[in-house]
Amino acid sequence: MSSWPLPISTNTTIPQPGTRGGFWEFRGDRHHAGIDLYAAPDCDVFAIENGVVVEVTQFTSPDILHYWNVTYSILLRSESGLLFRYAELGEALVTPGENVKSGQLIGHVGLVLNPDEIGPQDPGYIQELKSAGLPSMLHFEMHQSQPDLTEYLGGNYFSQLPPAQLMDPTPFLQSIRRDINSK
Repeated sequence: MSSWPLPISTNTTIPQPGTRGGFWEFRGDRHHAGIDLYAAPDCDVFAIENGVVVEVTQFTSPDILHYWNVTYSILLRSESGLLFRYAELGEALVTPGENVKSGQLIGHVGLVLNPDEIGPQDPGYIQELKSAGLPSMLHFEMHQSQPDLTEYLGGNYFSQLPPAQLMDPTPFLQSIRRDINSK
């Protein structure tokens, strides 16, 4: 059984592919590799399925881009074999090799953007997030196999086509939301 990753959040909106925060949204010089589920900083993040933590890494930092805060990423291999990346976390509560259960608390949403550092020279989609008051989110990706990090930065690929292992998580998240809403 699958769990919604942000059960405390009142927002269950799943951006459609190509729209703001949606899968493979074109961002001028890059494409979005997952889905952004907007939520307040420190909102609990839960594992969607049973699995094992593959890695926990730093995901963003002001040392990389001036408008980023430090956030973390958890890569989890589910029992089905799919890999899920939970990113832009302010805190990861699991460690590599740890087994997790569906619905287990694994981290907290981070404040990925520093609005005070966003200016007119920064990418349009970043300026739009600032204007919309959306500096924090859970970035969620799905992969069939180990993620290809060639031309990858902060949840985006600098390529025209998605890597072969990258999956659109939209239908998967929609099915979880439908299952939860039907109960």
